[in-house]
Amino acid sequence: MVATSVPYFTGIPALADYAVGPTVRRNASGMSAHDPILRGYRRAINAMRALPDENPCSWFYQAAIHGTPDPRNLTAWNTCHTDPGFFWAWHRMYLYWFERIVRKYGKMYDWAIPYWDWTNPSERAIPAPFRTVGDTLFDASRNASMNGGGELSTSLATSVSNAMALLDYFNAQSSVNGPHGSVHVTVGGNMSSVSSAARDPIFWLHHSQVDRLWNLWLAQGGGRSSPVGDAAWRNTTYTFFDECCNEVTMKGCDVLRAAKQLSYSYEGEPAQVNQYCPLVWQIDPDLIRILVRWPGPFLIRKKAVRLKLDPRKVKLDGGRRIDEVIRSRQHSATLNISGVEADVQPGVSYAVYLGPPGLKPDPKSRYFVGDFGMFSAGIKTKKHHYSPADFVFPVDKALSTVRDFQEIEIMLVPTNGLDAGKGYKDRPEPRAQLSIREISIGTDPAMPQPPRDEQEKLRRQEEEGG
Repeated sequence: MVATSVPYFTGIPALADYAVGPTVRRNASGMSAHDPILRGYRRAINAMRALPDENPCSWFYQAAIHGTPDPRNLTAWNTCHTDPGFFWAWHRMYLYWFERIVRKYGKMYDWAIPYWDWTNPSERAIPAPFRTVGDTLFDASRNASMNGGGELSTSLATSVSNAMALLDYFNAQSSVNGPHGSVHVTVGGNMSSVSSAARDPIFWLHHSQVDRLWNLWLAQGGGRSSPVGDAAWRNTTYTFFDECCNEVTMKGCDVLRAAKQLSYSYEGEPAQVNQYCPLVWQIDPDLIRILVRWPGPFLIRKKAVRLKLDPRKVKLDGGRRIDEVIRSRQHSATLNISGVEADVQPGVSYAVYLGPPGLKPDPKSRYFVGDFGMFSAGIKTKKHHYSPADFVFPVDKALSTVRDFQEIEIMLVPTNGLDAGKGYKDRPEPRAQLSIREISIGTDPAMPQPPRDEQEKLRRQEEEGG
């Protein structure tokens, strides 16, 4: 345990003066309702809810940083997803400072946010302690089926597996963002809207899992790298509040090494990849290339929609046809669905398929490429930092059997995100029409690796300084 007789910590790394090593974010599925972590979480929530809304350490204010319809729009409110390129990094910063506040108000100085591993087939239900009516961890606004122990669809786990196969950071991040949004929509209630999601105690466990996926993605190697050569990613600064309710700032370079910089790791994860922001190195902005575009708009009105795309009719510079370019590409292929918008929350997720004509909705099919939910972008009712949604899906496996490149078919199937043993037989009706600005096929090159000599030098400096 961390000593409590010393003043609260205010610097980075969070626990440098208070713990022997990083705290461990544990899997919530192994926790009983009386687990010390959950008892500390309840204490903190109750204490934070008792604070005035205007107090930056209050439950209301912390949720408002993610999003709120409150017109006062105080410091740092509505700063989630101001740039989709910071999906992983911004949420890591957000969870880090929230975790520090919970430690103080939960009176537990080695407290760490648990994670809900909804990708695990045996853990797709909301953890039981969060489903007890009247408990501080319970949110009555959720879909009744989820509060009743309903399970998320198995297709969400497949979607994440597909995303983890991608090599480019921004492609992988966008691909994870799709099933992340589906979880929000399926849980429902407060969780289904950016402006209220963080009011639900399960939100923080959901995003702990999403953050964990960043570490797991990097640990696979194979050319995967955080975008340390992207100057904007390195230097864009965001505002949060520490456990003393003081304003603090953070940027991408501050959250590269969770254990070393932020003093936490995840239960059972492989060794974390430690990267350092170079001083001047910058990546080529043209690394991710689009092979072909089909301009829209494509309007998605029905329960299941098939979009036919004929690559044989598209010619690129030099007279080459797209089917020739796809066959000769040097990198894996991606399906990019860009500029997705809806007037209001559709209330469903969408399973995405790519392949030859006649596709059938089966998440076990080789032609199932992913899943997305409209949550953090693309909903026109949002008043703050609005932007259309973009989604990326790996499609090498789906294209591998397309030999003569007749019309490629894309099929979008609305789902309720639940696994009720009925597959897609009971398809929900979307509450709103989707509009897609563009569909394209691109490539997924490995991320450029930062200069090795400088990385080693920065590593030694960090160790000597620690």
